[in-house]
Amino acid sequence: MNKKHLMIVSVAGLALLAAGCSSQSSPTNDGNSSSLLTSKSSTKVSADNLSPQEMVSLVTTYAGNKYGEQWYQTAKDAKKDGLEVDLYPADHYKLSDNGQGVAYNVKASGKSSNLVYTVNGDNVTIYKNASGNNSGKKLTTVSRSSMVNTVNNQGQGSFVKQLSQNAQVNDKRGGSSSTSTSNDSSTKSGKYGNEGPITVPSEMRGTWYSEDNDSSSTVTFGKNTFQYQGDDADGSDGSNSLSHLYKQNPSFAKNEDNMTDQGIEEATKNWSRTSFWDCHGMHWLNIQGWCQGAGDGSFFAVHTETIDGKKVKVLVQAGGATIATDAVYYQTQSLAHQNKDTEFDDLHYADDD
Repeated sequence: MNKKHLMIVSVAGLALLAAGCSSQSSPTNDGNSSSLLTSKSSTKVSADNLSPQEMVSLVTTYAGNKYGEQWYQTAKDAKKDGLEVDLYPADHYKLSDNGQGVAYNVKASGKSSNLVYTVNGDNVTIYKNASGNNSGKKLTTVSRSSMVNTVNNQGQGSFVKQLSQNAQVNDKRGGSSSTSTSNDSSTKSGKYGNEGPITVPSEMRGTWYSEDNDSSSTVTFGKNTFQYQGDDADGSDGSNSLSHLYKQNPSFAKNEDNMTDQGIEEATKNWSRTSFWDCHGMHWLNIQGWCQGAGDGSFFAVHTETIDGKKVKVLVQAGGATIATDAVYYQTQSLAHQNKDTEFDDLHYADDD
């Protein structure tokens, strides 16, 4: 497999989810069905292919049943009025564990909330009473698989799926980032060839993990944002700040002065030129630096592979003129480790050219 690297001038980072609401309390009881969020059912949740909406629904259901109080009431309200999760930089709150730098704020029906969680690999740390002024109370750190097992054993899988159907994921990191307003996601369309944000396919959103090419890395997609974190090809730390994904007017790149103007480069350093391609039977999202000249950028596509007899959703990262696979990303660190440097027969690699 080719050495993995991202041909992007500037790309940016992902945030966390936080949760919470309401003052009405509810008992904490892992085994008593009278305290559960819903009656038991045989519906099961899988830890392997959780969408961002399913992930926040899983955390909310797990915390609601286990810790009651605000988590319980938020889960109940969310079933009626809809579940939302806002992504903020982790330092938006005072937390004991910032995870991978994103805080997920969970709420129901648009109400404000102090319920938050962070993610670090397969582990989730859950808080209540989180704010920017006071330290959030840590309730637990639990693995994704443990939450799934608990929810399934309690017969609460149907509740997770019901919440996820209308769950909304809102990326709030742009307005809270350290970049100036000229680099913010609210930048006016039309300036520097900006034709507005593109929408990342919902199945691609979330954090993905890879251990291919002798390095560990993650990519995180929001609704119209992207972040890569890992080792660059030269061995340096490849962590990047959040990048906003926009469509670029083709005439902008045709003017060479635009592509070399230092003022434009500075103003657009957190923008990425984004487009969609169809190749090798897959639908790709292509990301390049806004003023990038040479190079084909990085391509990403969601694909399904069979691993240990199960259908597993993966994220394929490719590059070059032939869109050859550079790395495969998975939804958990354990899957990434288990399948390190695995080459799949149905993917196109540089050696195939």
